[in-house]
Amino acid sequence: MKKRDLTITGALILCALFLTLFAGCTGTSSGNESQGKNGTVLPSKLPEITKVELYHFHGNQQCYSCILLGDLAEKVVKQNYSDELASGKLVFGHINAEDPDNRDVVQKYEVVSSSLMLGVYTKDSFTKQDLVGLWYRIGNEEEYARYLTGILDPFLKGEQS
Repeated sequence: MKKRDLTITGALILCALFLTLFAGCTGTSSGNESQGKNGTVLPSKLPEITKVELYHFHGNQQCYSCILLGDLAEKVVKQNYSDELASGKLVFGHINAEDPDNRDVVQKYEVVSSSLMLGVYTKDSFTKQDLVGLWYRIGNEEEYARYLTGILDPFLKGEQS
């Protein structure tokens, strides 16, 4: 064999060894998790949720997509979570991030642009998440609704599948 062939063969062997050794290290699952309806990774046992907030943050002027992001969220929430809204377990609102009266909630959620943010409260904690994936679904109302309910159901209805 030529020296060049040995170098290529050696490189291929090293690549195969590397892939074999680290193939199991690429996931983020700890084994105590399941997958939500929309593919999000959820803990296998969720702590007791005391309240969920879903806020559509926007500025003084909104483009069509920004308006649609909030309007579709409001529609999904009203159609699917009327009991949770009535009980206060779910809070939904459109919040102008440029209004000084909203400074505290804007800082709490660390809002930097138009967004749909989820806040989840347990007895001991608060976590927030920017639901960026909804931006990619505003052109398909059914897919948007399926994605958003897939996020909210585990927190509000205890469904984890």
